[in-house]
Amino acid sequence: MRRFPGPAAETAFRLDMAGIAAIDLPIASAGSLFGLSLGAQLAQTYGRVLLIAAEKMSAVISRPPLDRNTAILFGDGAGACLIDPTEGPARIVDSCLHSDGSFAETLRLDFDQPLHMDGMVVILQASRKVPAVIRELLERQATPPVSIGTFLMHQANQNLIARIAKGLEVAPEKFFSNIDRYGNTSSASLLIAAAEWSAASGFRKDEPVVFAGFGAGFHWGALLAIGT
Repeated sequence: MRRFPGPAAETAFRLDMAGIAAIDLPIASAGSLFGLSLGAQLAQTYGRVLLIAAEKMSAVISRPPLDRNTAILFGDGAGACLIDPTEGPARIVDSCLHSDGSFAETLRLDFDQPLHMDGMVVILQASRKVPAVIRELLERQATPPVSIGTFLMHQANQNLIARIAKGLEVAPEKFFSNIDRYGNTSSASLLIAAAEWSAASGFRKDEPVVFAGFGAGFHWGALLAIGT
């Protein structure tokens, strides 16, 4: 494992995109949500942006000493999204992003060390912060939570998704979930969920969809997209 460079530049090279700007976002579970928001803004200047999230969590949680309570939560996965400034199935309308480094020690992965996670603190903070940031975003857009067609979350665990639905007073059926098949695949989970949801039903014209995530740092946020 190397400290730098991250995988973005090498991945771009292997995709025959040498010379194109490549950025790493090492913020675990919130990575793809932050990437969507950042990519939508960069696309206005640079054109199409390719967002990739890939995680091999099995290598992380298998480091000794094995924590059985943590190990059973995670899985391996990868997802990708092409952000185009002019066309696509949906338009990114707005996003809200937050970070709080006072929790940096609560969920962390040190070099050559096992994953450290204070699960109670993580789920308590996530169940408060995620509904709050979704409300912040929707209030800014004068859009009530009940009008959202689908909520696409980072797939942390089903209990957290249920808590967020309750906090927003929204039917839990509006929250897409595939965690029972893959576990928590960290940054990849939001893109995997979006891909499976899109294949099953997908964006409908003028219907709002909310993306949201919470990860190490802590980093958390929400993004609003509307079908075109």
